[in-house]
Amino acid sequence: MKNQDLVDFLRSCGVCEVCQLRYLKARGSEYKDINETLRNLDIKVNETVENGYSSTPPDDQPAKKQRLTICSTCLGLFSEDFQKDLLAGILNSDFGKYDCQTIVLAISLPMILQLRQLAMWYALQRKFGPIIDANNPPDVPIKEAVKLILHPIICEKLGKEYDPNGLMISVDLRHKLEEEEVDKLVKLNKEAFPYKAAHQKRIEISRGLLEKQYQPAKVKADTFEKYFQIPSPTVEEPLELKTIELQGPLVCVAGRYRKVNREISHTPWVLNGQRVMEDSIEEIIIRNVGAHFTEKPEKIIFMSSGREDVDVRCLGKGRPFVLEIPNSIRSSLTKEQAHKMEKAVDESGKVSIVNLQVVAREELSHIKTGEEQKKKFYRALCALKEPVTVEILEKLQISKSFDIQQKTPIRVLHRRPLHTRPRTIYSVRARVQRGNPQALIVDIVTQAGTYIKELVHGEFGRTTPSLSSIIGKAMDIQALDVVGIDLEWPPEVDNSLSSLNT
Repeated sequence: MKNQDLVDFLRSCGVCEVCQLRYLKARGSEYKDINETLRNLDIKVNETVENGYSSTPPDDQPAKKQRLTICSTCLGLFSEDFQKDLLAGILNSDFGKYDCQTIVLAISLPMILQLRQLAMWYALQRKFGPIIDANNPPDVPIKEAVKLILHPIICEKLGKEYDPNGLMISVDLRHKLEEEEVDKLVKLNKEAFPYKAAHQKRIEISRGLLEKQYQPAKVKADTFEKYFQIPSPTVEEPLELKTIELQGPLVCVAGRYRKVNREISHTPWVLNGQRVMEDSIEEIIIRNVGAHFTEKPEKIIFMSSGREDVDVRCLGKGRPFVLEIPNSIRSSLTKEQAHKMEKAVDESGKVSIVNLQVVAREELSHIKTGEEQKKKFYRALCALKEPVTVEILEKLQISKSFDIQQKTPIRVLHRRPLHTRPRTIYSVRARVQRGNPQALIVDIVTQAGTYIKELVHGEFGRTTPSLSSIIGKAMDIQALDVVGIDLEWPPEVDNSLSSLNT
């Protein structure tokens, strides 16, 4: 089969030049200059066709451009008229409120398009015989062609770049013959697959069904032709835009927070329908960061690398956190904007944040991956009932790691299942608190997920060994700080005013 023979037949069936290239298996940039691509494929260019118009003037008059009939296979999907309508529809939507540099088109196509591709498949088989495979479609699929053709055009017109994670422009297309054609498909399906029709209570007619079940290898042309014309006839009306909906990208904003107050919960604390505390780390950060990115901050998901109890501070470099923000109206964050957000959080007097930045969604794995393999660094103020002795101090200078068995603490059983968990303690260092001979300052490095309070006092033998059992004395914890987390993420960034002036 020569390319010219294929194109001549397609033209006789009312197929547009873009779809002609689809059946020639054109790729990428080959759709940019149709005439040049056709010439490169040794195909005669139809000089009466230019930019979607044909001319058939009398001999004594100059050529006048007239609209081509609507393509019998794409129903005008790749026409310039459709591109103009689509662009106008996007610009007339809420597109202007989204400050995003990347977009992606998600076009919902009516099933009539698939039926017309199938009808042309049968037509090509009849015309050219077994050279047309009965299992593999002879064209570049419509959905793939949309990415190859429409995406670059719309991106260029809107001044945006393509990114599958960008602002999603969902376009729903319809055709007035859709309902009639689907009714025919229901009848065809019963005849083509009688066993399934008889044994399944309900068969849902869908695009997926068409893709999986309908090929010449599975449904005979004669059966198909009882319900649909081969090839499909031309139509008077093209596809129409039903709706255009916009969905902003999922933006991830990361940083590190320091908790400097012993009277604030990690997330909103509600007990029996009543708030126990008026604020939380999550709410303070979202309140000062979220409004820049979304109109619905209640949809933001807050995640962090672990968490502290209400009465525990988190100091040092802070704890990594990330905000997962769906349907964002902005996808970027300048240093100046980040600085203002960091300053606003600091002014709460309860939490401070640093290293605020937008990160790729793929980086969220840093928060959860290998969580229990991370090391955590703590400083605890512990009290004894008697003065600290040299023997006690020596027993709490532990440089060699050891394992403990820790049952779920009683205080968290309401939200954690009862398990006995092995945990590794990497090192323990203790010194007497200045001015208080019955108090110890203990530095502990542990595996993430260790309950430090129970490690200290043992909780009636539910944690073994404990620091209390190691020294053979009752010991309780008075105050606890997280002073380090073994996770070098997100990267350090300087959002200070001094960095803006350099």
